[in-house]
Amino acid sequence: MKRSTVLQYVISALVGVCISVGVMSARGIFSEDRPVQIMAMLSDGFFVAGIVLSCVGLIIFVGNGGVFDMLAYSMILFFSLFRKNLERKYKDFYEYREAKKGTKRSLAFLLIVGLCYIALAALFLILYYMI
Repeated sequence: MKRSTVLQYVISALVGVCISVGVMSARGIFSEDRPVQIMAMLSDGFFVAGIVLSCVGLIIFVGNGGVFDMLAYSMILFFSLFRKNLERKYKDFYEYREAKKGTKRSLAFLLIVGLCYIALAALFLILYYMI
């Protein structure tokens, strides 16, 4: 694996940890002493992190399909109105779309890490029902 790919996985996992710890601390996990409640809070924290990461990955997937291209092009046109030089980088939307065809973002790392967090949440949910 390339170093940048590993870095993407590590950073998304750390973001997931931050989200999980935030949700768990908001629910009061550090002051809880009952194992059943701790399992419920762990399940909630990991589930929220998994859903957030997976949804961001799905938004990138939709963006790769070109759903947000018209919005991005209109923002470029809007902000070009405030520039001194009136030269446009793209003549029309078709030219913009053709220029953007080759730029696709990878999203597998977000989906994989998100699904791992959802699997952890399922594990703690099973433990919650077993206790």
